[in-house]
Amino acid sequence: MLEVNDKIIADISKGFSVPAQPALLLELQKLMAQPEPNLNVIADIITKDVAVAATILKTVNSPIYGLARSISDIHKASRYIGLNGIMLLVRNALLKKSFDQNNCSIALEEFWQNATNIANTCVAIGKTIKQAVSADVIYSLGLFHDCGIPVMAMRYSDYSETYEHAYNTPSETLTSIEDSVYQVNHATIGYFVASSWNLPKNICQLILAHHERDYLKVINGSIEQLYFAILKLSENLVHTHKHFRESADWPYLKDSIFILLELDDDKYQDLLEDSAEIQI
Repeated sequence: MLEVNDKIIADISKGFSVPAQPALLLELQKLMAQPEPNLNVIADIITKDVAVAATILKTVNSPIYGLARSISDIHKASRYIGLNGIMLLVRNALLKKSFDQNNCSIALEEFWQNATNIANTCVAIGKTIKQAVSADVIYSLGLFHDCGIPVMAMRYSDYSETYEHAYNTPSETLTSIEDSVYQVNHATIGYFVASSWNLPKNICQLILAHHERDYLKVINGSIEQLYFAILKLSENLVHTHKHFRESADWPYLKDSIFILLELDDDKYQDLLEDSAEIQI
């Protein structure tokens, strides 16, 4: 397991433009810290930010939740998914829009489109397996597992070239190539971003570990390994649709993922076909 020590955190905080938490999120976090948070007050505050409220309602009404009827009110959405769920969706909406294309050397629209495809695929897979998983958590993990990439792309003007090199060198992980070029990698930076924004600890840890090819070497039955397996399967399905080849990490993880998610080649092909319909 990767470790992030104080020196690495200090270097990241000094050298990278990590998006700061906006006032809306800070206000909501204060309310959440109260002994008995008032759901109606929290919903009232969210409603004042029209863009965030619209994003949350779009997500709640998406196939992620599979509602029989649409919800058009933040108060109803809050009651349906609960305080923790609504706070996670608020963080998702605010963090996603906090990156500035003007200072970034990669195309953010394409980056977020790919991340959204992975997030949606995570949720779709979660509905097919026997184990119970949190749609909120696996969607957020899929959306933000690579959130360190735009931060690196804002710091390094040649980042797209490094990424392209990694794409053409599947025998090495993207993080190892980043380490060799920049002495830091997007998984570590993503962990710092997610921690700074108070995303759930298990999401932060999985962001840090998501390129570890031996993460499933010893299957321990933990929920984190289950989330990791769903993420890496989703990455591979989306990558296969986009690039017509498997993702770089997939050959090292496939067998363990098949065991964890109780897959065989036929079930995998079904998932591959079904996931094509939810790509944007």
